[in-house]
Amino acid sequence: MSTFVLVHGAWQSTGTWDLLAPLLKEQGHTVLTPVLTGLGSDQGRLSSDVTLFQHIRDVSAELSRSPAPVILVGHSYAGMIISGVAETSAHQVQRLVFLDAFIPEDGQSVLDLLPLEIGTSFRSVARDHGDGWRLPAGDGQLDLWGLKPGAARDFVRARLCDFSLRCFEEPIRLPNNRKACVPSIFVASVAEEYPAKPFFAPFARKARDSGWEVEEVNSGHDCHVERPEEVANVLLAATLCQ
Repeated sequence: MSTFVLVHGAWQSTGTWDLLAPLLKEQGHTVLTPVLTGLGSDQGRLSSDVTLFQHIRDVSAELSRSPAPVILVGHSYAGMIISGVAETSAHQVQRLVFLDAFIPEDGQSVLDLLPLEIGTSFRSVARDHGDGWRLPAGDGQLDLWGLKPGAARDFVRARLCDFSLRCFEEPIRLPNNRKACVPSIFVASVAEEYPAKPFFAPFARKARDSGWEVEEVNSGHDCHVERPEEVANVLLAATLCQ
């Protein structure tokens, strides 16, 4: 049996895995969902001091408690996190799975990987509504992620939390690019009416160009919420390729 470490994205919490995690556990696998500093159940500690590096440390600490290498899964912003974890703890990672996620290179930040106008918008929101750093959660994110009115949108809304612009601004340090040495899968969300699709499609292309396995799910950004069974099948198949 395998151990999955599921790392959520920006504005979300560990509860975002509540539909997917049971499908993995039912097959006998262990599932860990690290709490990221300042987010979800820890949101009372969100401040301008919370960084991407801290989130990488949070997940690395979880891996250090696992007796065997894990399948490390990151959604969206967490593509940055799992890349950083692989850089320092590659021996503890048997496979990386990027769920519609950023794939950074050394020195890049999330804002470097997004269109300029999106970064400008985030900075404007933080300036006008978040003391220069806080990015409030709300229906704007749900719209961007392609969540239409209904159960999936309500599920994600109930698990939203504020986020920090600082995590998007901080460059990642990957001087040895150790993620390139770990077998990786990219899961692309490809629903036609998904507004953020152009932001993440380049990473699906990058994954293909790098020779990774690329799977497509007909959903918006939160594929693990809209299509948990399909995503679970991808993850379960990964346990057979070790």
